[in-house]
Order: sequence, then structure tokens, then C-alpha cells
Amino acid sequence: MVGATVVLLAVAVVDMVNGDGPDRPVADTVQGVGATSTETSATDAPSRNGGKNKGRNQERQRDRTPTPTPTPEPPPPLPDPVGTCDNADVSVTPTMQPAIAGRAVLITLTMRTIETPACTWTIDRDHLAYKITDGDTDVWSSSHCPAQVPDDTIVLRSATPAVYRLAWTGRTSTRDCPPGADHAKPGEYGVQAAAIGGEPSPVVEFALTDPPPPPAPAAQTGEGQGTQGKKKRGDQQAQQPTQQPG
Repeated sequence: MVGATVVLLAVAVVDMVNGDGPDRPVADTVQGVGATSTETSATDAPSRNGGKNKGRNQERQRDRTPTPTPTPEPPPPLPDPVGTCDNADVSVTPTMQPAIAGRAVLITLTMRTIETPACTWTIDRDHLAYKITDGDTDVWSSSHCPAQVPDDTIVLRSATPAVYRLAWTGRTSTRDCPPGADHAKPGEYGVQAAAIGGEPSPVVEFALTDPPPPPAPAAQTGEGQGTQGKKKRGDQQAQQPTQQPG
């Protein structure tokens, strides 16, 4: 009997602590708890999906962002020239453009020093020699016509070639360079150049081609001739005296 009383008192104390009275159905309590859990899940689901979508959008944005192109390093500055170049230290290589017989011919010289980083070199009859050859025969030579060699000063470097252009008259030459020499005829020739006292370049071959024929005079059309004939006849009629009636 005492044991039953103790059990009843314990159950009553538990009911008072939980706040459940005898009139509250157990089913209602369970339903309320389930509803609260369902609402929480529905609220959290969009938040989790939104986080995933945001991460994907950020990844796509990173993929679309162009990769910056690295800025190339500027080239090192060219060395300043020191002193004058020694002719034996100067390399000269000629090249030729297509040329026409009877006209001046452009010669391009590519020059550089062999060892000196940078120096000043004078282009004149005392430092530069070049010639036009036909086999073993000199067709034109700067030693024949030194007055036709330009007089100029340039900077030569070992790392960067310098380009200089000069002209050959297209004529032949002999000693003392007499004026009125003949033009070189169309055919195969060679050009060679060197700093005086330096190593001469290999012979570079080129061709002189025939000049183009002069344009033919414009022919008069039949219509033009007919117009001129009509004009002449009209002039003759105008010059005839007008006969007055008697």
C-alpha cells in the first residue's frame, strides 16, 4: 500500500514539471513537436541550396575572368659608343634589291662590330670599299670613283646591326672615273664590300634586268577621227562665201 502511494506521488511530480495536465491529449503534444520540426527543415532547405548556388556562381565568375597577360621585361638599354671603331673590327655585308639596267641601283649595307660593344665609325673613301663585279672583272669600284662614296658617321654595335643604304650609278668605271661611262648591260653581277683593312664580305649575286618598254602612244578612235572630219568639213563650209540672191 505504501509502495503504491509512492508511485502515484512520483507520477504527479513528473506531470507538474512537464506542465502536462490531465486534460491535454498526448497526441496533440506529439503533433506540435512534429510541426515545429517540419517548419525548421523547410526554412533551412532554401538557405543550404542558396549557398550552393552562390558558390557555383562565384566559380563561374572566376572562370570568365580573363587571365592577366604578364608584362614583358623591357629590353636592356643599348651601350653608349666609346671611341672610334677599328676597321679590322667592322663587318660589312651588302644586299641588293631587284635592279633595272640603265638606272641607279640601291645597295644596302648591314654593319656591326665583331668585338667592341659600341663605337663610332666613319663611312667615307678612307674606311669603306665596295665594288660591282662580273666574274673576275670589276665593273665598277669605289677605288675608281672615290668621290661617289658617301661621307657619314654612324654608331656600330656588336649586338645590334646597323643598316646603311647607298647608291651605285649603274654605270661602269675605270681608273680616275671618267664621266659619261656606259651603263652596265642587263645580266648577272655580284657586289662585295668591306671596311678597308677588314675582312671582305662574300660576293652577293644580283641581276640587272632590261628596262620596261616605253608606253605606246594612245591610238585615236574612229569616233574621234569622224568628229575631226566633221569639224574640218564644217570649217570649210564656213569659209565658203555666202551667195546672195540677185
